[in-house]
Amino acid sequence: MSDRTSQVEVDLVIAGGAVMTMDERDTVLRDGGLAVRDGRIVDVATSETIRARYRARTVIDGSGRLTMPGLVDTYSHAGHGLVKAVFHGAHGWPPNAVNFHGSDEAWWAAEAALSACERIRFGVTTGVTTLGATPARADHPRYAMAHAHAVRDAGIRGMVGVGPPDVFAKHIPEPYTVTDFLPDGTTRERTYTYADTLATSAEVVEACRAAFHRDEMAAFFAVPYVFGRHPQRADRRWDPVYTDADIPMLIEKAHEARSFADRHGVIVHTHMFVGTVAFAVERMGRELVDDVLGPDVVIAHANALTADEIEVIAATDAKVSAAPSTGENFWYGRCPIPEMLAAGVDVAISTDGNAPRFSMDLFKEVYRALFLNWSAFGHQRIFPVGKALRMVTIDAARVIGMDDRIGSLEPGKYADIIQIDLERPHLVPDAHLPNLVAFYVNGNDVVTTIVGGNVVMRDGAITTVDQGAVIREARRQAELAFGRVDVSKYLETNRAFWREHEY
Repeated sequence: MSDRTSQVEVDLVIAGGAVMTMDERDTVLRDGGLAVRDGRIVDVATSETIRARYRARTVIDGSGRLTMPGLVDTYSHAGHGLVKAVFHGAHGWPPNAVNFHGSDEAWWAAEAALSACERIRFGVTTGVTTLGATPARADHPRYAMAHAHAVRDAGIRGMVGVGPPDVFAKHIPEPYTVTDFLPDGTTRERTYTYADTLATSAEVVEACRAAFHRDEMAAFFAVPYVFGRHPQRADRRWDPVYTDADIPMLIEKAHEARSFADRHGVIVHTHMFVGTVAFAVERMGRELVDDVLGPDVVIAHANALTADEIEVIAATDAKVSAAPSTGENFWYGRCPIPEMLAAGVDVAISTDGNAPRFSMDLFKEVYRALFLNWSAFGHQRIFPVGKALRMVTIDAARVIGMDDRIGSLEPGKYADIIQIDLERPHLVPDAHLPNLVAFYVNGNDVVTTIVGGNVVMRDGAITTVDQGAVIREARRQAELAFGRVDVSKYLETNRAFWREHEY
């Protein structure tokens, strides 16, 4: 029994149970613990050592649990939370219609609070979120700021992205339109321009810097297609066909993205698929590609990129955020994660949001990423389980430039910590903890979520916001939006839906 007078006083101690650190030594303690002071980890050791060295105002017993770093989701969409499951195999789904013509500031705040609660419950402590689908809701800063404040009120870390639309998208011609819902119950259609979206993006960057600490909430530049949209799939009805006359505009917009990132010191988040990089190198030049890409560029999806395209990304130190559940995996093929890892590319695994058929459960994406690549190669050695787990923790933190502060349980880092309840039938026995997490754990197994030393969920109960009130307001806002925008065709269920092989 240690002498309390010799113990160091800290704010929080977790002692007992397994600890998986994701540090450089891949440390896993079967009976471990850690100490937290002023929001940061001060020690990680055996439970006996932690109990002997420290006394704390808050002590969490880790017995029967696995303690690990909070998960980092490097790609998702705000707005998805209030259109979950509103999807039809033939008609698609309505995010842009709802975002631009069915929502107001209260809707965005309610969606952000709901999705933040979902993330807390699933152990996601940091989320990168584009405001809207593609394009982002960048007609006015108030929507991004409503999202940002709701996420921070819930107690998790966030990055919110706004940016311009795709100028080549025929279905969203300039000037763009939105519907405003006024306090007196009337509506007003308002137009805005591409230039307005750039001004809004800059305003959101500065507003976030003024309102939040950089590690709590920051803005990024969300560019749908920095080198053009799906140039190799021009047969798809919504894909543009680029002519020689379009190339100067593509080059101008690519330089614009680089200039914005440099001027404001933010990440560029964009989409690429097979052929995108090759198209850019051939039609815009390798010099431009090398100039635009860099360690502050996050490429979402990256499905079916070729070896030559991977080489370009690796040479520029651009990052990749794979989305294993999305339709791009059957439109183009898998994201070639093993090949990118072999080339030295930093890759994260992400959710791509929580609609129309996804969720914020990042644990499920780990196994999906593994299985897609194992299936392609016919064996499991090509993509190790431990590496996949790092791709939602420390590697994901590296993708967004925060690996020196989050992503692993190490002294000096923020105390972003989750606990998984191992006392559940599907998690017994726990002889191989990394395999257990990758293959069997789901978000509902998380019972404790801690962000910066603040316990935002304990024993399954969220402590920062009233979850019941959040859910009630989310339902109310969803009903209002569905009353403003007709979503009936997305909800159709007929005999073919229930009984046929195709509908």
